[in-house]
Amino acid sequence: MADVYLHVGLYKTGTTTIQGALTATAPQLASRGVLFPGDLRAQRLAAYDLLGQRVGGEERGEAAGALGRLVELVDGHDGASVVVSEEELSLARPRQARRLVRLLGAHRVFVVVGARDMARTLLSAWQQTVVNGGCTGWQDFVASVRGDDGAPPSEGVSFHWRHDLLRVVDTWSTAVPVERIRLVTVPPRGASGATLLTRFADAAALPDGWPGGRQAVRNVSLGAAELEVVRRLNEAVGPTLNTAQHRFVVEAGIRARLAGATARPLELPAEHLPWARAYGERLVGELERRGLTVHGDLADLVPAWTTPTGPALDEVSEDELLVATQAALVSLALDHGRLFRRYRRAFVEREGRLPDPLEVLGSQARAGGFWLRKRAVHHADRHPLLARASRIYLERTSPSSRP
Repeated sequence: MADVYLHVGLYKTGTTTIQGALTATAPQLASRGVLFPGDLRAQRLAAYDLLGQRVGGEERGEAAGALGRLVELVDGHDGASVVVSEEELSLARPRQARRLVRLLGAHRVFVVVGARDMARTLLSAWQQTVVNGGCTGWQDFVASVRGDDGAPPSEGVSFHWRHDLLRVVDTWSTAVPVERIRLVTVPPRGASGATLLTRFADAAALPDGWPGGRQAVRNVSLGAAELEVVRRLNEAVGPTLNTAQHRFVVEAGIRARLAGATARPLELPAEHLPWARAYGERLVGELERRGLTVHGDLADLVPAWTTPTGPALDEVSEDELLVATQAALVSLALDHGRLFRRYRRAFVEREGRLPDPLEVLGSQARAGGFWLRKRAVHHADRHPLLARASRIYLERTSPSSRP
């Protein structure tokens, strides 16, 4: 029997950092008797299988049976512990949580949940919404999350579905005893990058000296101007790109190159800070009542008093937009060039060699001539000169005109 630690998120609580560290150190962990089963994709597909979730693109049709395969890996492990990390598990309903624990019945299951203060969660969630193809501006987004009168509810419902910490804790409390639920708080801004990984290592009982703290993998953040450029891009091309294409263009391309270069990082506007602090204080009180084991400090969930000095998040100057748009165009050009090199290599592999310059010129000239002939035929009825040429051609090629 192994101890199985299910890291179930939440979203935007450093999961990318934690998962990157687990992936990078999986061989070292295995040598110490800790299994990180399969890989991140296998764990995500298993979560999709459990939840009944399906995503278009490369993962369509691959979820069926993934949960069973993951459980088989866990059951086949003869070491002391197993760590599974997938934030999609935070969306589980109570019966789905109980089903997973039941499938792992040969093992003792622990649940690790991450938590972050509302101020940073709100900003990060809005950014992720835009990066994923959304077009909602900041004012509409925050109004929906706060439930303001007249605000469209969809963004707020989606936000709280993913970030309702108490719902997640209560859901998994129906499947495991509360003393086996570990809460990891995201340290405040300015803390060492290794602090979160140290807290997670304690919660998941990872071996002493786990080198995860040296794995600096984390989501990259955009600034207000860069995010506005992406939001406008979504409005223009969003309906024509599928999920996989948008991920390649924006998340893996534009976002990766624009992040960290902003002159104006996202900060929660001062008018929303009292609400975010009140939310955090209520949350801390509820968590204390539930008696969870905490790795970190519950005070981390109450945003610090700050005084943002920049303009509102929706106020982006033309100069800022120009700089950010130029950076986005550079990113797109670099990715286009990378794709050209990739397909050039693929052509060589398939055909054996590239065409020489004379072959290219000759082929292009023939293509141009063929295009001109097609255009001439299509416009013959409207241009007298083309009509006369067409009649001469027909006279020369018609069987009735031959001797």
